[in-house]
Amino acid sequence: MLPCVRAQGGPDPEEVFTTHPLGRSADPDAVTTALAALSAYFLRNSLHPAPPGLPTLRPFQRAQGDAALAWLRGRLG
Repeated sequence: MLPCVRAQGGPDPEEVFTTHPLGRSADPDAVTTALAALSAYFLRNSLHPAPPGLPTLRPFQRAQGDAALAWLRGRLG
């Protein structure tokens, strides 16, 4: 979950992904599609009310969504 790592101050997800053998061999269009879906998932769910007992879940999802969206924007130029 590279967007989660990035949201916590980790390295650039594109750099980490493309230096791994699986990332280098992955279909770029499929990766971009999956990243778009993941971005939408996190951002959409961040808009829901917090579930009981998990008040930080929605801000965490927003941070993951923002990181995923930034990565997606980088891939799309």
